[in-house]
Amino acid sequence: MEVLRTVPPDRSCRAGTLDNPLRRWLAPAAREVDRLDLAPGQTVADLGTGVGFYLPEIARRIAPGGTIYAVDPDPENLEVARSRPVAGVRAVFLRGSAAQAPEIPDGSVDRVLLSLVLCCMWDKAGALDTAWRILRPGGRALVTYPRAMKIGSRRRALRVSAEQWGLLVRQHPWTQRPVDTGLILRRNLIERPRADEPVPARQP
Repeated sequence: MEVLRTVPPDRSCRAGTLDNPLRRWLAPAAREVDRLDLAPGQTVADLGTGVGFYLPEIARRIAPGGTIYAVDPDPENLEVARSRPVAGVRAVFLRGSAAQAPEIPDGSVDRVLLSLVLCCMWDKAGALDTAWRILRPGGRALVTYPRAMKIGSRRRALRVSAEQWGLLVRQHPWTQRPVDTGLILRRNLIERPRADEPVPARQP
């Protein structure tokens, strides 16, 4: 008998918290996108795009001929994201959770961005499942989240601890790549191994 699991909806953030002077200073779009090592013609999935903070910078680097999938559950934020300049690329805007995104074909994406998304999701495992499913072998994902969050008990499950990240990344045989991090944001760069690479052993 199949058991259907009910997952609360993703937490939605106001536009002003997703694009503001503090964020542009602490985590400039260009500096974050640098870590993805983008190239013209690539396909990128921005899972939890919000108001599209990173979209112009991503588009600039994958043009001409690239594709961006911008996924977010909030229709108002997604509408703001649609207004961002993304000349030279194909932009596909999808309303939904990063834990699902069935419209993105398996193995069709070169890079995945999950920036400040896991801390807004109950189904964190689902987001990593999506990244694994849609990435081509050799594709990379940059996952960022706050190191600490001051939240009430009802939101405590949204926090991402080091222990929880360890459990999440062991869902699939990811290769973890070196990446710089900071005092406020934790960054993780993970890669789906290429077909000719040995698959990392999954830890218990």
